Amino acid sequence: MQKEVKVVLSLKACIKLIMLPSLVFAGCLAQPMSQLCQSADELAFDRKFTREELLLLNLGHGQGSAGFFLLEALKQSKETTHNLQRAMSQMRQVEATYAKSKGKPDDKYLQNSELKLTQARQRSEELSENISDGFREMKRSVKETLLRNP
Repeated sequence: MQKEVKVVLSLKACIKLIMLPSLVFAGCLAQPMSQLCQSADELAFDRKFTREELLLLNLGHGQGSAGFFLLEALKQSKETTHNLQRAMSQMRQVEATYAKSKGKPDDKYLQNSELKLTQARQRSEELSENISDGFREMKRSVKETLLRNP
């Protein structure tokens, strides 16, 4: 007489069983490699910072910092670009439907509005690029300043 035994594992448990050995293995490799990979940047930051240097260092990090506000502005700018695109698409569809109902499918009743929205979308895309460039430049400048002036 043979009895069947069923073992039921949840998906979460299976994932843990698979991931645990790989994480342990990666941790074992990462520790010796991290000791070998110390860069000049890390060595330069083994000292104590002055208050002013800490202010400069924290310029791009944390809530309420300049970097935080730049990233928030970038997010809002991208959302604005997306919303302008959606508004233009909707306006084109409504204009086409209206023109068709009047028997003049080639007439452009909202051409001036579409032009203004196109310009606004282009400016919004440029603003996103400028904000992104400004954020990267700020981070690069801070790092360069701290490394140059120990």
